[in-house]
Amino acid sequence: MPNSNQNPKKQYDSSLCDMTAFYVPHKDANHLNAQDVIFNLVNSAKNISIASWNCFEDGEKLVMKGEIVANLISEIQTKLEMIEKILPMAFGDDDKKAVTL
Repeated sequence: MPNSNQNPKKQYDSSLCDMTAFYVPHKDANHLNAQDVIFNLVNSAKNISIASWNCFEDGEKLVMKGEIVANLISEIQTKLEMIEKILPMAFGDDDKKAVTL
């Protein structure tokens, strides 16, 4: 049965759900755009890291559901993977295109 968000006229391709593979270079982007994207991803990951830390009492005892912490860690991992993918574009030639979010 198709997902309610799915267009019934298009075939669903689950391989396109990989967040790190979904983004494509924008035709007008350059290394400066990639640097800005990385800066924003790092700031977001730092904020999620702080939220994760706050799930523990005194840095030892988990005071939130483990599922919440696991989701936060997964979000950090996704952002790090995106940074890893974008990093070569951020410091490469101007001819290389940056990934846009």
